[in-house]
Amino acid sequence: MHYWALVNTSDARTVFVMTGAFLGRIDGERCCAFWADDPSEHAFAPERLIAIDLARSPVAAAAGLIDWRDVQVDDAWSGPGGAIAGTTLGPAWPELQLAGVVFLAERFWRALPDRVRPPCPPRGGEGRPYEFMTVTYRRDHADPRSGRRYAGHHAEIVETHGRLALVEIYAPGTSLAPGATPQRTWIDLSDPEQCDAGPDALTTIGVNAARAGALFLHAGATP
Repeated sequence: MHYWALVNTSDARTVFVMTGAFLGRIDGERCCAFWADDPSEHAFAPERLIAIDLARSPVAAAAGLIDWRDVQVDDAWSGPGGAIAGTTLGPAWPELQLAGVVFLAERFWRALPDRVRPPCPPRGGEGRPYEFMTVTYRRDHADPRSGRRYAGHHAEIVETHGRLALVEIYAPGTSLAPGATPQRTWIDLSDPEQCDAGPDALTTIGVNAARAGALFLHAGATP
């Protein structure tokens, strides 16, 4: 039996949903509350604030400080070209950020009241929902994806050669934008070193699967 079959994927990973964020209240060095939309449009309504604890992140869970089920937000991490990706809003890290984005753990996001839960895609977004999502896999599971992070993209398969596929990949959040231009590259869609591949993978395209859809590309290591 391949050890893929031994993995409980729901326990092995945390999915995050991106939302825009406007800092509305500082409750401590790592605790704050934000509006998911422009607060000037609703007179800075306090009842629409979303309170988060930035210390409840994968770094804290990996260190054993909290349970993985208590993760609320993703950390900031180094994206393509060294740019800061992940959660960029915060009262103290890396400096005071009054506006940015927050990657909410999907479990936390779904538990929010309907009146404040940010939509996915976010308002004004020009991509499919999965283009505003990331996933991290814990290091303490017997899964080839263990210790990896993947970011959602929209992609379309142009041609295949064995396990390899030539795909057109859109930058996250742009696939529905007028004039959006994808980049072409060859990728092994069964290789977890390149994309989220395996049981219950968030990647939906494949050599023997859909020709267009979600492609969660490898985006570095997790804590």
